[in-house]
Amino acid sequence: MITVYKNSAIPVTEEIVRFNDIYFNKYTADLLDDRARDIIKQIDQTEMLGKYAIESRFDGTKLNIDKLSTGCKTALNVMYNPNNIFDICECGENALEVIYGMDAGKVYCEYPMIAFTMEKVQGIDNNGVHEFDDYEDLRTWWKNED
Repeated sequence: MITVYKNSAIPVTEEIVRFNDIYFNKYTADLLDDRARDIIKQIDQTEMLGKYAIESRFDGTKLNIDKLSTGCKTALNVMYNPNNIFDICECGENALEVIYGMDAGKVYCEYPMIAFTMEKVQGIDNNGVHEFDDYEDLRTWWKNED
């Protein structure tokens, strides 16, 4: 289940990864395996040709993996680095749906970024850990001050 952090509840020992493109290119790209294929297909509607290549969905041109969308890179960062906290502010609905469906991972955003199809997530604030299985309940929690 995905864990959503409010800013005030992020442990001082952890940092938020805010630049998902850079993090992906520097760390996550080397970790990609067959699990990445489905996420790349779901979010960017393109095929993964190899560890470092994708096919352009527009003309079939072979492109470097760094041409993935920021939302796709963020989802892959969350999946391959479940112990880090990633800012999801640049994700579109397609990436959010994938992220909120993951079994593990940590995310943050200054304002509510929620997939409409979320099932169950964990929220952490100064009052502890909360579980949500309803979009509106999570949105209300996220908007309220600690």
